[in-house]
Amino acid sequence: MRLEFLLFVAGAVAAPRLSPPPLGLLFQEDGGSPKISCFAPQSYAGSTFELFATGANVPAQSVSANPGQHKVDFTLDGTALASRCYRCRYRSYNGSAWQMSAFSMEIVVNASGDVSCHPPTAAPTGRPLPTSTTLRQDRSWLLPVAISMAGLVLLLLAAAAVAACRGSRRLAGRKRSTPPPSFPMTTAPMPSA
Repeated sequence: MRLEFLLFVAGAVAAPRLSPPPLGLLFQEDGGSPKISCFAPQSYAGSTFELFATGANVPAQSVSANPGQHKVDFTLDGTALASRCYRCRYRSYNGSAWQMSAFSMEIVVNASGDVSCHPPTAAPTGRPLPTSTTLRQDRSWLLPVAISMAGLVLLLLAAAAVAACRGSRRLAGRKRSTPPPSFPMTTAPMPSA
């Protein structure tokens, strides 16, 4: 049995990715600032949406959708326009941990007609790596990890109990199937009188 399967059964995959990734669209009203709309599936209404500039590890903007809504608009003001390429994602709380979607396709904001993003793969592809400081500040990981470890220990104890039961049954079966040892009865000769 593979370790990944055991961890999955034990619940170690506490915060899987949400799918599908969001849809990001760029639009601009007459004379207004450009806006990026980020859409999640309808089943993730009320999610929190994050907009990342290319190469950034932290979101440029984060907006929670209204209850019942699965879309938000990010307005790009002068400071946000410093970057030309963006990606958005949504995240939802499942009761014990945050689940995040993959990033949307790159959204290019450029009036010059150049449609490439530089560097092309600089947008973050997942959660930033945790550090001891961030783990101390955000304790949302503690409950899922504790439950996962408890589940793993219970799974290993159950496997050991099953193995022990099978072993004792085999031993008992062998004892029953072999006849008891017979010892020849010898009698001592009787002295003649």
